[in-house]
Amino acid sequence: PNETTLAWLHHTYPALPPAERPLECTLRPGEVLYFPGRWWHATLNLDTSVFISTFLG
Repeated sequence: PNETTLAWLHHTYPALPPAERPLECTLRPGEVLYFPGRWWHATLNLDTSVFISTFLG
Protein backbone atom coordinates (compact mmCIF):
# COMPACT_ATOMS: atom_id res chain seq x y z
CA PRO A 1 0.00 0.00 0.00
CA ASN A 2 2.92 2.38 0.49
CA GLU A 3 4.73 1.84 -2.80
CA THR A 4 4.06 2.33 -6.48
CA THR A 5 3.02 -0.51 -8.75
CA LEU A 6 6.48 -0.50 -10.32
CA ALA A 7 8.22 -0.70 -6.92
CA TRP A 8 5.89 -3.54 -5.86
CA LEU A 9 6.66 -5.38 -9.10
CA HIS A 10 10.40 -5.11 -8.48
CA HIS A 11 10.46 -5.80 -4.71
CA THR A 12 7.44 -7.85 -3.64
CA TYR A 13 6.36 -9.78 -6.73
CA PRO A 14 9.58 -11.85 -7.13
CA ALA A 15 9.24 -13.11 -3.54
CA LEU A 16 5.68 -14.42 -4.02
CA PRO A 17 5.24 -18.16 -4.48
CA PRO A 18 3.90 -18.90 -8.00
CA ALA A 19 0.50 -19.96 -6.62
CA GLU A 20 0.08 -16.56 -4.91
CA ARG A 21 1.04 -14.35 -7.84
CA PRO A 22 -1.70 -12.20 -9.35
CA LEU A 23 -3.18 -12.71 -12.80
CA GLU A 24 -1.41 -10.73 -15.49
CA CYS A 25 -2.36 -9.55 -18.94
CA THR A 26 -1.01 -7.22 -21.60
CA LEU A 27 -3.52 -5.18 -23.57
CA ARG A 28 -2.82 -4.25 -27.15
CA PRO A 29 -4.19 -1.22 -29.05
CA GLY A 30 -7.97 -1.39 -29.37
CA GLU A 31 -8.43 -3.86 -26.50
CA VAL A 32 -10.42 -3.15 -23.32
CA LEU A 33 -10.27 -4.78 -19.91
CA TYR A 34 -13.30 -4.72 -17.59
CA PHE A 35 -12.93 -5.07 -13.81
CA PRO A 36 -16.00 -6.16 -11.84
CA GLY A 37 -16.99 -4.00 -8.88
CA ARG A 38 -14.64 -4.21 -5.87
CA TRP A 39 -12.07 -6.17 -7.89
CA TRP A 40 -8.59 -5.40 -6.54
CA HIS A 41 -6.23 -4.42 -9.34
CA ALA A 42 -3.13 -2.48 -10.24
CA THR A 43 -1.90 -1.20 -13.56
CA LEU A 44 1.52 -0.59 -15.02
CA ASN A 45 1.69 1.34 -18.28
CA LEU A 46 4.55 0.18 -20.48
CA ASP A 47 4.03 2.97 -23.01
CA THR A 48 1.97 6.12 -23.47
CA SER A 49 -1.67 5.23 -22.84
CA VAL A 50 -5.15 6.57 -22.15
CA PHE A 51 -7.06 5.50 -19.05
CA ILE A 52 -10.79 5.98 -18.48
CA SER A 53 -12.49 5.00 -15.26
CA THR A 54 -16.14 5.22 -14.31
CA PHE A 55 -18.30 3.87 -11.53
CA LEU A 56 -21.73 2.64 -12.54
CA GLY A 57 -24.50 1.72 -10.21
